[in-house]
Amino acid sequence: MTLRQSPQNQARIILLVDDDPQILALSQELLEHLGFRVVTAASGDQALELFQRRHQEIDLVIMDLNLPCLDGYQVLNRCKTLAPSVKVIVTSGFFGQDEVERLQAVGVAGIIPKPFRTQQLQEAITQALTA
Repeated sequence: MTLRQSPQNQARIILLVDDDPQILALSQELLEHLGFRVVTAASGDQALELFQRRHQEIDLVIMDLNLPCLDGYQVLNRCKTLAPSVKVIVTSGFFGQDEVERLQAVGVAGIIPKPFRTQQLQEAITQALTA
């Protein structure tokens, strides 16, 4: 799969959440290269505040589970309460089987282990947005 901008991506907004500044910057650059508009947050409380204000225009949330202030599960649950149909892709350095089952039960659109490859991210986004 080659990385290509899609005209339909230009109308889509992704909320990208990660407390690692390098991962946040690189992921934002990649998503913008694919044509998405990207809003970033570096903590759980910042992500939740952005989502509360802009949830009607956010098409997808891509977030790390291990976040300062509010952890990924807290943010995920509050986002799903506010907008039950929101698509969420979760990333983390470690996923145990219990964690995967818990995330699937909450209805996440994708789970990507870190470090992830560009192709993995692109495939997860395509699946989430077309589901």
